[in-house]
Amino acid sequence: MQKFEILEQKYAEHLGVESAVAVNTGTAALHVALEALRLPEGSKVIVPEFTMYASGLAVHYARLTPVFVDCDDRLLIDLDKVEEAIDENTKVLMVTHIYGRVVDMNRVIEIAEKHNLRVIEDACEAQGAYWDGKAVGSFDIGCFSLYRNKIICAEEGGIVASDDTDLLRVVRDMKSMSFGEDHNYYHKQIGFNYRMTNSQASLAIDSLLNYHDNHNKRRVNEEIYNTLLPDSIKMPDRDAVWVYDFFSPVKDKIVSTLNSCGYAARHSFKPMSMMPLFKKDINYKEFLSYKKSQNVGYLPVDPYLEEKDILEICSITNKIIKEK
Repeated sequence: MQKFEILEQKYAEHLGVESAVAVNTGTAALHVALEALRLPEGSKVIVPEFTMYASGLAVHYARLTPVFVDCDDRLLIDLDKVEEAIDENTKVLMVTHIYGRVVDMNRVIEIAEKHNLRVIEDACEAQGAYWDGKAVGSFDIGCFSLYRNKIICAEEGGIVASDDTDLLRVVRDMKSMSFGEDHNYYHKQIGFNYRMTNSQASLAIDSLLNYHDNHNKRRVNEEIYNTLLPDSIKMPDRDAVWVYDFFSPVKDKIVSTLNSCGYAARHSFKPMSMMPLFKKDINYKEFLSYKKSQNVGYLPVDPYLEEKDILEICSITNKIIKEK
């Protein structure tokens, strides 16, 4: 058995699903999952406004139409607004578990069943989190990134996971140029060179086996932030600790100052409708996702950070907040 096959088996066990397919990136996972659904021309996919660009790009790559829905106060897709965005051409509801917070998956599945939609969970930022006792990424089609900054990681990589083994059979073929079982160079469907290397799979297996220690250290770092940073900048609790997001009118200065000190603080996502590829004649500045993006940033919680690093990050952050 090759390393990527071992990873597929272990990741499926980790999630409690029937099967998983390893690909070369999280973006590829989202894209090939959509392609494998073989949706009719003109199909629409509900996508969060507040998400990483790859979520929207995957829909575009698959020649489908993204329909963006604004976020709520937790930065998650606003489920109160999803149904009004659904029409007869809507085939997929994509949700992203932003910064380790989990969308209400019971309600997502309820909406999906009511409107006969498939559900894709962009679970790249919430590896190891659960909703109602069930692992995120296991409700219908789960997509994960194994990029080096993720909780479970390699240098690069991705996973598509599901109980729908028929779908994953198509994913497995498509991700390897759709050679088919005969491998006779007659390709019956669109295919992609999305294979994962064994060397990347090896790194991901090691990371998966080390998940609990990794996440425990992230929780420790999160708790230091919770103790030392003011309540005024804190965001709602996270179900998985990928990063420590915060809300502050001096977010830009905090991020740039920490970056200059060698710490990987980052700006938050911006609305998909703001991107030139998706921009329409709408006032995206009225969206909550835009207003949040102006003040939300995030701090690193990576397990390689020592306590002194987190203390210095807190000291710098607090000083900037007091100076404003």
